[in-house]
Amino acid sequence: MVQEVDALSAMSWGVQPVMKRVEECYGEEIELFYKPAPVRDLDPEQEKQKWEKCSEELSMPVDPSFWDDDPPESTGLVNKAFEASIQQYRGVDYIRTLWRRGIAAGRDINDREVLIDLASELGLDSDQFQEDLDETELKTSERGELPFTLMEIQGKPVPKNGRVRYTDFKTQFTFQGIDEQKPQDLQSFIEEHGPVATPEVMEVYEIQREEAVQHLKNLDCVSSFEAGSEEFWNHSDQYT
Repeated sequence: MVQEVDALSAMSWGVQPVMKRVEECYGEEIELFYKPAPVRDLDPEQEKQKWEKCSEELSMPVDPSFWDDDPPESTGLVNKAFEASIQQYRGVDYIRTLWRRGIAAGRDINDREVLIDLASELGLDSDQFQEDLDETELKTSERGELPFTLMEIQGKPVPKNGRVRYTDFKTQFTFQGIDEQKPQDLQSFIEEHGPVATPEVMEVYEIQREEAVQHLKNLDCVSSFEAGSEEFWNHSDQYT
């Protein structure tokens, strides 16, 4: 399964709880890959409205004020950075870092030096990252609303634009005879996927916020930090 996303798509960020649940409950049978969506030209006012809608409808943190001060005009630079991180097999960690900083906290990510610094903090080879950033060429085309999710059902591609729900996947997988599994224990989940937001834990384990926070606080070697209006949880040796 492939999902095309970009760092400035609030909906791509907003459905992360669902995608984490899919990975946990179907990961033995289904492999999920993220790739950069085609470069988009951006209308700041329109994008801000999309972010505001995501903030109202979904549980992940979104700060629409990102679009108030010198907003980007396209996704070209952030898409190139995402692709450069994929070249070093850290695409998921990197795009989530961009989402936390840009969408959750409303901080600038459309800056070459910021993108390089974030890659270095994740442990990527800085020289290689900069070389790939300069040389990467990305396609520009209309893709519709992001994320663009492409599943293969009985050998046939099944595309979906925009918001996805867990039931969308469960229905398709059940039809294929793929059984839903229980997620791994919470400690292991944090160690594998952290930093994760509280709403991601709530979705994966089907629990309310208060219970999720209590379980998270009881884990060994797990700490939290804030990004925007939300708390994120990670193993003590993970990058924040």
